Amino acid sequence: MANDLTQETYDTILDALDNEDIETLNELFMNNNLTPDTELYDAPRLGDNEQLLITYMDYVLAHDLRTILDYLIDDVGIEITDTILSRCLELENYGIYYYLLELGYVPQAETLKYAIKNSLSDIIVNILELDNDLIREITEDDIEYLFSFDIDENTVETIRVLFNYNIEPLLFSKFLTAIKNPDNDYITISEEEQDFVIEIIDFLESHHVTEIY
Repeated sequence: MANDLTQETYDTILDALDNEDIETLNELFMNNNLTPDTELYDAPRLGDNEQLLITYMDYVLAHDLRTILDYLIDDVGIEITDTILSRCLELENYGIYYYLLELGYVPQAETLKYAIKNSLSDIIVNILELDNDLIREITEDDIEYLFSFDIDENTVETIRVLFNYNIEPLLFSKFLTAIKNPDNDYITISEEEQDFVIEIIDFLESHHVTEIY
């Protein structure tokens, strides 16, 4: 177990990871009964992008350790799931995300939902170009995230992309009603967001989104 490690052994493991020393890493993992999903000795650990790293896989993804990743895939036999692809985005390591795509792994609904919630329009396009049917997996809860944080040019572009790939307009009805009502307490709109909100209102209405009364 990770809790049985000493700080010295843990430091040696991190050195082996950073140096992409497969032989040493394999020995350390075997001797200490560790797997990629084992929690880091000092979890949660703050990553370079100030994201919290929980597992050794998080560490590999966050630090773009491609040689280690190849070893885990080819020799350890880990499965690259949609959850792992989504985690790459969450850790803000887009290089490793696209590397996995180059290896042939295909993002699914979980990754798409994360990209929508965080207004990553380029990645949304990439996913929906591969499988436009995934747009059917999007729910009102996913759309709500777009309006839960700062409304800016990224929000506007994400909405445009979603309509380009045939999002269901009804999913936006509740939010159109809210942003058109300046006294609503559901979505707070700052002065800096006003122009973007006006642009979104015009866009949604031109795409036949109706309000909910």
